[in-house]
Amino acid sequence: MDNAIDLTRLWAIIKRSIVPMIVLAIVGGLVAYIGAKTLITPKYTASTTMLVNRRDSNSDANTQYTAQQADVQVITTYKGIITSPTILDTVAKNLTEPQKVQTQKATKAVYGKKYDSYSDTYTSYVKTKAKPAQYKLVPAKYQNLTGADLTGMVTVTNETNSQLFTVNVQNTSATQARDIANGIAQVFKDKISKIMNVKNVTVMSKATANYTPTSPNLKLMVVIGVVLGIVIGFAWGFIREATDRTVKSLDFITGELGLTNLGIVNYVHKMKDIQAAKEEGTRVISEGRMTPRGSSTVAATSDDGDLSRESLSRSRHSGNRRI
Repeated sequence: MDNAIDLTRLWAIIKRSIVPMIVLAIVGGLVAYIGAKTLITPKYTASTTMLVNRRDSNSDANTQYTAQQADVQVITTYKGIITSPTILDTVAKNLTEPQKVQTQKATKAVYGKKYDSYSDTYTSYVKTKAKPAQYKLVPAKYQNLTGADLTGMVTVTNETNSQLFTVNVQNTSATQARDIANGIAQVFKDKISKIMNVKNVTVMSKATANYTPTSPNLKLMVVIGVVLGIVIGFAWGFIREATDRTVKSLDFITGELGLTNLGIVNYVHKMKDIQAAKEEGTRVISEGRMTPRGSSTVAATSDDGDLSRESLSRSRHSGNRRI
């Protein structure tokens, strides 16, 4: 038996399954939205952009262009350095341990000169004493954060033929994502000069806390739920059609079963009140038997519904003649 379904039957399946498809699409969209809002933890992204440019005192345009192209090619190396344990372990350590932060820079002593008239010489004296730099200990911002944890949060992207590259950090906390991104930029700026002898690192834009979730994508989740509901509704209708072998039309008998059509028997509707029909038939038969052959009974009904005397009289005379 050929179970192939042509385009006509396929369109018929879609029309018969349109209601389940719409219902399941709505249900799928609602389930996807509610699941994304309640079951999936939102994540936030913070980004910082940096520029690495090796200074060259040579003013030759060709030399500068060659140096820029070399900087573009080496960005791939910068990406590997940023995501390496050398950078990420240091960032994790800075965020999980108390840090000594400079609050005031050191100042040098200021000297003055005064004239000694007795010896006719100038002597130096201290006008302002030197002051050492002042620091304060800042408590650790986070706990239980390692470089391995940061590996799954950090991605580095850059545009084609551009010396700019962006460090993106995705985390369940918007403020933590910001602090990690800025920490990576600072550590990279401090260490790249020792790693690759590059001193011209510029942070073009610092990371800020963005409290709009970037994951999950609610619109995409709802669309997936709607599409999945439509597919399930269509699949249900398709399976129901493929497994249903009941006869629905003459084409099914002649086309798929290969049988010959011998004729059509019309459908006779079922009578609603069989008992009333039987009683009516019995009454008609009984009246037919009581009426003599050849007699003709014509009853004229008056306005008040009674039989006229004339009709009764004719009926009697007719009966007497037969007797």
